[in-house]
Amino acid sequence: MADAKAAGAVTLNYGMFLNTVITFLIVAAAVFIVVRIASRFQAKPAAAPPNTKACKFCATDIPIAATRCPNCTSQL
Repeated sequence: MADAKAAGAVTLNYGMFLNTVITFLIVAAAVFIVVRIASRFQAKPAAAPPNTKACKFCATDIPIAATRCPNCTSQL
């Protein structure tokens, strides 16, 4: 290989290319696995408490603090 480069000949370095591709795939797989494991350990966001309730009469969503339904005007 060194003699060919010294002579200025064109060479097909498919072995070096395959080595580079395989090395890249191994590193990419390792990074993917590390990120996947790290995402499992992150805390999941807590669910927000509900801020609405269903009206007993018309079944629409209304704020929890409401005393009268804005849709059917019934007392709650």
